[in-house]
Amino acid sequence: MQSQPNQTVIEGTVRAIQPEAGGYGSLVEIAVSRNLSPAEDADFLKSQPGDRVMLFTPEPPVAKIGQRVRVQARLLGGPMGERPILERIEVIAGGAGEH
Repeated sequence: MQSQPNQTVIEGTVRAIQPEAGGYGSLVEIAVSRNLSPAEDADFLKSQPGDRVMLFTPEPPVAKIGQRVRVQARLLGGPMGERPILERIEVIAGGAGEH
């Protein structure tokens, strides 16, 4: 269940990737450097430079720890609470750890 239409777009650095408890999916920690969300009133995460956000992803992330990324995320809500979900992650050219 989704709380309301919402979207967060941030740039930052991948700080950690850890398997989710129970073995399904991963949590990706992003150190935020810029918030690029298209509409402030639809940005439910409201991440600011210096914040660290933990995002759930069911798929293995394409980025590695230390890489700079652009992330699209969404806050999903349900009867057990809210959860930030990683929808898309893109490595930014020139980020640390790239070949």
